[in-house]
Amino acid sequence: MLPAHVRCSCHLPRVRRQSGGAGFTLLELLTVIAVIAILFTLSVGAIRGVKQRAAIARARAEIAALTQALENYKRHYGDYPQTGNAAQATPIVGGAIGTAQAQALLLNALIGVYGPTSFATRINGPTLIEVSKFVLEIPLTTATTATFAVPQGSPPIKQVVANCLLDPWGNRYMYYYKPAPTPGRPPVNTWRAPAYVLYSVGPDGQHTAPAVATGLFTGTTQTTGTNADNIYATP
Repeated sequence: MLPAHVRCSCHLPRVRRQSGGAGFTLLELLTVIAVIAILFTLSVGAIRGVKQRAAIARARAEIAALTQALENYKRHYGDYPQTGNAAQATPIVGGAIGTAQAQALLLNALIGVYGPTSFATRINGPTLIEVSKFVLEIPLTTATTATFAVPQGSPPIKQVVANCLLDPWGNRYMYYYKPAPTPGRPPVNTWRAPAYVLYSVGPDGQHTAPAVATGLFTGTTQTTGTNADNIYATP
């Protein structure tokens, strides 16, 4: 007989191996995945909402700054920049803006290139906006910063820039203004808005413009449809 310490292990007491916990069923895995997807969607929506509210707040602050600049302009020159029937560039940036378009005329007026009544004669007026606090369609470089709104040449005179101001969604701010009606003449097909019309087209980038001749919106156009998310100045 074999010694006790070398006897067959089959005679030793069996030890029950503890099995691990049961795995997830397919239904449980799908449930977990669905919950994660819902939470992800909610978090993305919340982040977008925060960004959108921040953009709206920034647009309002920029429009307030432009309103103040335009009031200072009027105090200095006697009126707001009269873009009149100047062509309006589309709010969505598609091609380069032209120097004769209304948004470029507005910028050039506020940096002291033009007075309110003539966009053919350049002047060396004061710069009334802090350009660094805005986004320009064509960003300034080291070279263009040195000459932007700074008189150049002989005699020194401010240079016209083909540029304009963009809102937080990367769209051009819209600006309309014509001279007041001639005293004694009926205000038929002449400017009848209380002052200029300045606005951001808002998050959707769409708008229906006021009448160029009068500055007025028809019916509920200003507050409904594509204009429902527009952000307006209140001069």
